[in-house]
Amino acid sequence: MSIIKRIGLPFQLLIALVLAIIFGKFVSVADSFYNFLGTTFINAITMVILPLIFPVVIVAVVKIFNQKSFGRILAKTFIYFFVVTTAIIAIFLLASYYLKFGSGTHATANASSLKGIGTSVNLWTFLTSIVPANVVKAFSTNNLLSVIFFAIAIGLGLGAYGPDKSEPLLHLFDIWINALYKVTDFIIKLSPIGIFGIIAHDVSTVGINELLSLVKFIIGLYIGYALLLLVVFPLISRFYKISYINTLRETKDLFTLAFFTGSSSVVLPKLLEKLKQNGTSQVATDFVVPLGYTFNLEGATVYLSLAVAFIANSYNLSLSLATLISIALLLTFISKTIATVPSGAIVVLLATASQLGLPKEGVALIFAVDFFANAGRTALNVLGNAIAAKAIDGKLESATVVSAETANE
Repeated sequence: MSIIKRIGLPFQLLIALVLAIIFGKFVSVADSFYNFLGTTFINAITMVILPLIFPVVIVAVVKIFNQKSFGRILAKTFIYFFVVTTAIIAIFLLASYYLKFGSGTHATANASSLKGIGTSVNLWTFLTSIVPANVVKAFSTNNLLSVIFFAIAIGLGLGAYGPDKSEPLLHLFDIWINALYKVTDFIIKLSPIGIFGIIAHDVSTVGINELLSLVKFIIGLYIGYALLLLVVFPLISRFYKISYINTLRETKDLFTLAFFTGSSSVVLPKLLEKLKQNGTSQVATDFVVPLGYTFNLEGATVYLSLAVAFIANSYNLSLSLATLISIALLLTFISKTIATVPSGAIVVLLATASQLGLPKEGVALIFAVDFFANAGRTALNVLGNAIAAKAIDGKLESATVVSAETANE
């Protein structure tokens, strides 16, 4: 046990990955056991997400309400989310299409692999579903966005009721939040076992040879991920005067864990905790990050942009600049639904395909390697939300300083 403790979490996860590939390839008979380990781990993390996010958002909203800055923070948050994700989609979609990413690929996939996955996303249905008609159902179906909306409403109600009167309940929420952080710590320590199960099951089920046929897409996708990590994120950080290196250092364990699990929810509790420990205000962290898990998925936007270009080029489809711009705007809005529907990225691809006449067989082709694509996509979503929280926190601090100086004059 002491030896395991001396090995850092990233290395534990790497060891789990190597062992998972070996066991998944050569001991596929134990696939049910692998699936049990992975599913149990994901369920354990999912168990604490909504019970944690609900009070976290309530406390954040009450604090914002007491500072009389709720509208300003909400506006800054959504402007950041939409400007950043729209720019990323437009840049990566246009570049990958005109660079002929996917051209020459022999697209031979059977759309039957997509059976059971939703084929459309209605924007108005999505917007309507944000307001929960049944709060209990929102919790039971793990509808994060609806729970956040309800939490915001409760937070505003407590703020209007009065900070002194609400203090006993807020104190109880603080105790509850810290208790769930401890539960999360314990679950994270078991994450290498969960990772082993997840990846061994994927290798055992899908197989390595079939996945190698799409190596061109995976390589191109990870080049795009690398550009987001090494160029786009540093530029955003520089613009908002954030230390990008410090952000990477603070979140490296969570970035690695999200990569190997393919689940951003796994690291959400620890992300909130680490950001606050490293100086990001509680108000910005607890408000921006939960919303960002729906509206600020930069890794997913890169994936969707490259996937659409890959499908279009692999089928030799000719798209005009106006069409590409329309696709970029469509992806900007429809991508906000990824976190709210099962197999979200694939559903969004299918929705885009059906609206633009892209072959569903192309989506099926990409779906075969989605668990590889999902690893980088998820890790970058986590890092992007850490940057967003710090960026908005910096803007709020600047606005506070300006307001104070104006008052003194």
